[in-house]
Amino acid sequence: MKRMLAFVLVLAMTVIGFGGCSPSGPSESTGQKTADTSSETASQQGTSDVKLAFTCPDLTNTYFVEVAKGVQDRCDELGIKVTINDGKADLANQVSAFENFISQGVDAVIVSPIDEQGLVPSVKAAHAAKIPVIAGNQNVEGSDAFITVPEYEYGFAIGENAGQWIADKMGGKAKVAIFDYPELKSIIARGNGIQEGILSKAPNAEIVARQSANNPEKGMTNMENILQSNPDVDVLVCVNDAGALGGYEAVMAAGKASDKFYIGGLDATKEALDKIKEGGIYRATVDIQPYETGKLFVDTALKVLKSGSIADTIEIPMKVVDAGNIADYFKN
Repeated sequence: MKRMLAFVLVLAMTVIGFGGCSPSGPSESTGQKTADTSSETASQQGTSDVKLAFTCPDLTNTYFVEVAKGVQDRCDELGIKVTINDGKADLANQVSAFENFISQGVDAVIVSPIDEQGLVPSVKAAHAAKIPVIAGNQNVEGSDAFITVPEYEYGFAIGENAGQWIADKMGGKAKVAIFDYPELKSIIARGNGIQEGILSKAPNAEIVARQSANNPEKGMTNMENILQSNPDVDVLVCVNDAGALGGYEAVMAAGKASDKFYIGGLDATKEALDKIKEGGIYRATVDIQPYETGKLFVDTALKVLKSGSIADTIEIPMKVVDAGNIADYFKN
C-alpha cells in the first residue's frame, strides 16, 4: 500500500514471488472459476501477436510487485508482449497510462484501479477503441471481466484469527490497533471485516486506534505514534502485509515484542511468511497468491479476447497462514 524508511525491507520487497527461490505454498487453484481462464484456454489462443498492458496502483506495494511479476512471467511464457505501468498511487498516472495503451493499440488492458470511479471514462475510451478491459482487485464500471477477493471476508479472516489469539492468549482482553485504508473505497469493507472479525472472537477487546496505513513507511510512523499514546497496545492487524511490516519494525524498535504480542496482515508476501516462520510477533497473514493472481489476469484477458466478456465475478480464494501451517510454504 508502499515505501520503506530506514530499514532495508524495501529492497527485499522488490524481489519476491511464489516461484523461484521464494517460499513455495500449497498448489491450490487460484479461483473457483479459473478453469475457464487457465493455461488450456491460453494455449488455444494464438498469442504471438497479442499485446497486453497492465496498470497497477503502486509498485512499492509488495502485493502488486508479486502480481506484476505473475503478469510478466505468464506473458513471457506465452510469448505475449506486455507493458506494465506503475500508477504510483496517483489516478492521473493511470489515466495517462490508458491513453498511452490506446495510442499503442494494445489488444487488452488489465487494471487494478487506484480510483474505480475515476477510471470509468478511461474504460469507455478503451472500448471506443475496441480494447477490452479486465479489472483486478477492484472493479471499474464497464469492465469486461472482474477478478477479486471479497473484501469484507478477506478482512474478517485475519480479524477472526487475531480475535482467537486474544481469546486464547490474553484472556479475551487486549488493546488493539487496526491499520485500514479508507482512501480506497472498496478497502473500507476490508477494514470493517478486520474489526468485526476480532470482536467476533474477543468481544471485550478494545480498539484504541484505527488509522490509514497501506505501506511500510506509514505503518512504521503510525505505530510509533500509537505506542507513544497507547504504550500497552499488544495487537496490530492491518489491511495488508506492507503496513503490518512497518508496524512490526516500530514495535521491535520500541522493545515491545513479547510472547503475547500479535501482528497480522494480509497478502502472504514473502517477508510476512518469513516473519511467521521465525516464530516472533508476526503471527499471521492471509494467502491470496498474488503471483498466481497475476497469471490469472493474463489468462482471463486471453479468454475475453477469444470469447467475449465474462459476466460472473471470478473469485480468488483465501487461506489464513499462521504457525499451524507455515511449514507448507517452505517445503522446497
